[in-house]
Amino acid sequence: MNNLKLVTNDFSGAQRSQKNPWLQGIRDAASERLRVLQLPTRKTEDWKYLKLEKLLANDQLDAQSMQELDSKSLEDIDELLEQSFIDGLDAYRLVFVNGVFVSQLSQHDSNPYSVLFSAASKAQQQLIVDHLDTSHNYYHDYFSSLNSAQLEDGLLINIPKDCVVDKPFYIVNLTIGEQPKTSMMRLLVIAETGSTATIIEHEDAPLKHTGMVNTVIECFVNDHAYITHSRLQLDESVTSICSHRVRQSAHSTYQQHQISLASKLKRNDLTVALRGEYASADIRGSFYGRHQQSIDNHTCMEHIVPNCTSNEVFRGLVDNEANAVFNGRIHIHPDAQKTLAELSNKNLLLSDFATINTKPELEIYADDVRCSHGATVGQIDNEALFYLQSRGIPKAEAKRILSLAFIAEIVNQLTDDNVREFVSQRSSSLFTTLQPEGAK
Repeated sequence: MNNLKLVTNDFSGAQRSQKNPWLQGIRDAASERLRVLQLPTRKTEDWKYLKLEKLLANDQLDAQSMQELDSKSLEDIDELLEQSFIDGLDAYRLVFVNGVFVSQLSQHDSNPYSVLFSAASKAQQQLIVDHLDTSHNYYHDYFSSLNSAQLEDGLLINIPKDCVVDKPFYIVNLTIGEQPKTSMMRLLVIAETGSTATIIEHEDAPLKHTGMVNTVIECFVNDHAYITHSRLQLDESVTSICSHRVRQSAHSTYQQHQISLASKLKRNDLTVALRGEYASADIRGSFYGRHQQSIDNHTCMEHIVPNCTSNEVFRGLVDNEANAVFNGRIHIHPDAQKTLAELSNKNLLLSDFATINTKPELEIYADDVRCSHGATVGQIDNEALFYLQSRGIPKAEAKRILSLAFIAEIVNQLTDDNVREFVSQRSSSLFTTLQPEGAK
């Protein structure tokens, strides 16, 4: 296939970045991991429903340094970006284009909480080094190790103790360009004791340009901290692989709302480790695939200590010849007594040719717990469809209405009104292309 295997086998000093030398230890450790890690295949349990090598055949996962955007590029994308932003959202806006931070398009002058790795102070550098690659065992994670091996820059969001941030962090990740490229995105969130913040990530490709984004997110939610995290993956043309790790301390709360459109390949790995008593995690997600797209969501709730709760609700819509995967795992460790954990995944197949592989898992090593999980795969209710048609609504429009209603439970729980309206409009416009049942 392409040069992806060469990246694994040859991390010479010339290939590795020389930027931010204080990150070199992390790059070196990741490079050593890559010498023994292999690209996942169909024989890899967590990837068995995807033909990964075929899906990545034309993507350029090179080890070249990120290039600065020139002034002409900024002029070309300025108008496109304005069309991509969420209207009316009062937020600390941080814009990245092809993995490069664009200060001219951001609104962050009054933001004392975030900093690029390249602009970090000595104290912030130490904070970053102390936390990066510590939230998970990366010795089995190929793409996270690839991200760390090529780490040049990233974004740190550090919320001070007992601070309630006055407005959301709005992180916009845009992909543009005619040639396929790979962007390495890195986000580190540290919420100190008693802090509260909202983070909104928005991934898009305004001109439907192709490319690949390899993202690693690490969130540390300390005692009594409260983080609300919305992830809007609205780029249908971009191959996206995201490894997202959350570590929670006592009495902390982490909420995530994930809205994902499929692409040639979109893979989301989310692991939440509840390491402090009375921690709570609430994960909500919806995904939609069409044409010949693929989307794969893997979640894992690690209940390590007693008296924690987790709740997951995912809704999936798959049309045409698209392929979707959902794997939700709840792991109850021996000391995690008094655990309450719930998981629900419901899916609709909108075509006779669409596929969904759903696999809820419970792994329980404690005896005083309450756990439940369930998954369903079905089609649109013919009676509901007939009812709408009998009221004069065309079949395609009735199908669109019922599809939107199916994911409304997730969309309506987005905490910001502007975000909710933006997602609702994008979803509504997508479903206008629904084809008659059974059509390819």
